[in-house]
Amino acid sequence: MAVTARRWGPVVAGVALVWLAVWLAGGPVRQFEQAAGWVGAPGVFRAERCLIPAYEDGPPPSDCRGVFHPDDGGPALEQARVFAGATVGSDVRVGCRGDDCHVVSDAEVARTLTLLALALVPAVAGVLAAGAGLYAWPVGRGLVLSGVVAGVLLATLVALGGVFWFALTMTGQ
Repeated sequence: MAVTARRWGPVVAGVALVWLAVWLAGGPVRQFEQAAGWVGAPGVFRAERCLIPAYEDGPPPSDCRGVFHPDDGGPALEQARVFAGATVGSDVRVGCRGDDCHVVSDAEVARTLTLLALALVPAVAGVLAAGAGLYAWPVGRGLVLSGVVAGVLLATLVALGGVFWFALTMTGQ
């Protein structure tokens, strides 16, 4: 009985961690589509007012309202909204669906890739846990090896994503 619990406990925990990783990855995938401009009508947004103003050394303004001018020359949307990434009086590239707009930039893409990589950390832990539970079988040894390889690749992706995010943010992209 104890041998079975010791073997299947990590397998169940590993499956739960992989499920958690898939669930967590849903948010960054949607954010990536928005940041890359794949969702909504492309255009330019100019903020007229922001409900949370910029602080001297703090976060940028957020929840800004303004005018959206679509690239296709259609009518301007007077009551468009950008939650973050716009400053009053300056133009930013956005993708809008209805009156809800999202900033389109390389820095946002890099940020969402970093978030996606971080969301996949539980998947690596899950594969390692399942492999540890099944280590007596050949499939378990393969799971542990693939978990180690995935962990190294994930750490590299997180590091590169963070570097790109920092570089793009510092250059104002």
